[in-house]
Amino acid sequence: MMDILQDIKYVIFYPSFFVMIIFPGLIAGGLFVLFAIWFERKIAARVQMRVGPYYVSRFGGIAQLLADAIRVALQEIIIPAGVNPTLYVIAPIFPLLFAFLPLAFLPIGVIPEQGSVFSAYYHSFFDPGVNMGVIAALPTEYSLIAVLAVEAAYPIFIILQAWATNNRFALVGAVREAYLSVAYDVLILMSVIATAVEYHTLDVAKVVQSGIPGIVANPLAAFVFFVGLIMATSRFPFEIVEAESELVTGPATEYSGLLFLLAMGGSYFGTYVYALYFAAVFLGGWYPLSGFPGAVILFLKAAVIVLFSVFLRSVYGRYRIDQALRNSWRLLLPVALASIVLGIVGGWLWIR
Repeated sequence: MMDILQDIKYVIFYPSFFVMIIFPGLIAGGLFVLFAIWFERKIAARVQMRVGPYYVSRFGGIAQLLADAIRVALQEIIIPAGVNPTLYVIAPIFPLLFAFLPLAFLPIGVIPEQGSVFSAYYHSFFDPGVNMGVIAALPTEYSLIAVLAVEAAYPIFIILQAWATNNRFALVGAVREAYLSVAYDVLILMSVIATAVEYHTLDVAKVVQSGIPGIVANPLAAFVFFVGLIMATSRFPFEIVEAESELVTGPATEYSGLLFLLAMGGSYFGTYVYALYFAAVFLGGWYPLSGFPGAVILFLKAAVIVLFSVFLRSVYGRYRIDQALRNSWRLLLPVALASIVLGIVGGWLWIR
């Protein structure tokens, strides 16, 4: 019996499984997404002085969120006539999957050195011979671009999702996603290039271990990446793909029940993963702690980014697609180019 418990403990706390499934992976991310939706509702109601379901519960309206989630999840899944049923059902899974997979490449901490404060804590749970050095599901040598390479596939599956529903509102949302993806992918990639040039590495862990947060070393790159993050995850003022007042819910218009939750969950989970990446590269990552206590620090930094991004719904209107693209190419592209120049100068002068 003890051997079985030891095996279960080993599997659960094996870094690859723990990072992807438990923390900061699927389970922790899913719970935090629910909290972010609750926060978005509460802060928007507070800022806009709207009265919500005050009498549903006396716990900040959290019962209303849970009731809504259960209600939507248990609704009937209606498959429209004239669509491919198999493609229709599986299409919402891919955006959520490709929003989640980049966590495999993202380091969330370093194993503490022997004799440090958290060394005994860490080695009491984790095999010291596994994934020594950096805590991550996969090797992190090229993690700076590997995360973006996987995340870049996300817009493709949003377009597939819309096409599978054969709905004109969904297709318009898909076209908007295609336009926007060209803009924000370029901005995010340029900010990452600036970071890689400045730190002389493509490893997120080495960026964190340099001891100089990216927002200090290259604030222009941090700003461009953050705006690209907002655009990529359809946060206000770039909530253009869904645009409820124009397109119902964009690519998710024809979905109901659990499929609707999957279709809409990809955007929130993508925000969460991008925020973890931003926190690691530009906010010092897991420092000043090591091991999984350091991962908690990384999670808290990312949580602040996510909550700020959903807060923007309360204070910004939605851009038109032409306004978003114009701002990207005319205003942010020169800033992104300047961030690369700053990265080259900074890398040559003082980042070693």
